[in-house]
Amino acid sequence: MLTLVARLRRSARTQQFASAFVARIASAVLGFVLLLVASRLLTTYEYGVYVFLFSLGSGLGLIAVFGQQNLVLKHYRAQAGTWPLNDALVRYNLGWLAVAIAVMLGVSALVFFAEESLPDPYHRLHLACAFAAVFALSEYLQSYFRVHGRIWLALLPREVVWRGACSVLLWGASILGLLQGATAAMEIVLGLLLLVTLYQIRHLAGHHGWDAWRGGFGHPEKAPGWRGESLLFTANNVMVAVTAYLETVIVGALLGMEQAAFYFVALRYATLVNLPSAAIDTVSMPMIASHFQARDRAGAQRLVGRLSLASFAISSAGAVVMAVGAPYALALFKPDFAAHTGVLMVLSLSSVVTAFFGPGASLLTIGGGERYILLSNAALFSIYAVLLCLVAVPFGILGVAVANVAWTIVINLVLARWVRRNWDVDSRATAFFTRRAWGMAPAGHAAPQAAE
Repeated sequence: MLTLVARLRRSARTQQFASAFVARIASAVLGFVLLLVASRLLTTYEYGVYVFLFSLGSGLGLIAVFGQQNLVLKHYRAQAGTWPLNDALVRYNLGWLAVAIAVMLGVSALVFFAEESLPDPYHRLHLACAFAAVFALSEYLQSYFRVHGRIWLALLPREVVWRGACSVLLWGASILGLLQGATAAMEIVLGLLLLVTLYQIRHLAGHHGWDAWRGGFGHPEKAPGWRGESLLFTANNVMVAVTAYLETVIVGALLGMEQAAFYFVALRYATLVNLPSAAIDTVSMPMIASHFQARDRAGAQRLVGRLSLASFAISSAGAVVMAVGAPYALALFKPDFAAHTGVLMVLSLSSVVTAFFGPGASLLTIGGGERYILLSNAALFSIYAVLLCLVAVPFGILGVAVANVAWTIVINLVLARWVRRNWDVDSRATAFFTRRAWGMAPAGHAAPQAAE
């Protein structure tokens, strides 16, 4: 571990890692502040509508990006200078995003004009669709600037500035009497997201030109392959969006909205334990992708082994801190939430398990395993959804949390198996202590398939 720290201190990437950690931690803190502010300023019903619209918009945005955030991470070669395919790839990405934005805004317009025939809160779905259009573009821009190593430009606008400004403006609007409900809250949140996204677009245009939006689907050689990968990435994003909210929905449907409200808060707290993994992935995935592109398995193994160990160690320490502060943290939202501290502890364990297995899922998306991760998620998630329904009523939210840990272990084992079989890379934290983290590929080992 001391060797890892020493290497990071000498590395030119140290500042990027520090920036990613600061941005991710600030994002989590400001996200909680925004949840608290909204819950205090809105009535219970309007707060529920706000969470519904925000969650739906975020999920739709993750789907509507059509996997272009993964495609640019996998294929863009920032170290290649003026590599011609970089411009072609960005044009292709923006072509898909233009279609996504047009579709989301078109649906938003239809819902807006048909609002009188829809019951509340469904007549407000036009806000969720508009939010999804902007969120999709923002999601892509984060990955684009990550590839370039511009971590502050990737994360600061949405993760820090936007979240912080939302809390301030919501509070200010309430003082001025302008915050009448979830509709006004979503309009403020949407407007601010659009502003910070336009700021990022200006920087992208400065690199690739404002005409990068034109001719996105016309590359004669790469477009067919990119299209197939985009469809696979999109299908995987659908799974990610569904898994992010399924547990809360099932808890609400089977156990009641009060239990769902607590579980939603507990999940958000558990993500704090996984922040080191998110921050490390933010910086390291472009680095690992460059090793995959060069078919440098040994270099990828060394990097993955060290970063997985660091992520696991920090997450484990975070889980201990969470165990001490959980009752007080939960009571911030509602005093009786503290009675369910055990549920938060179990969910924190799930985050530690994720950190232990390292960036397995991300490695699949840049290493040619898109189809495998899609089929694995679809099959296992179907079983998981049934399991949740079976354990929710007899075992309550604690049973749901335990099922979450079981799901996390199983899916990470399945994904880690693919990475070891196809790339001969061990993504677990224990790889740092084995020869796999330092040695070359075994003699006679077939060269892995190119990331391209």
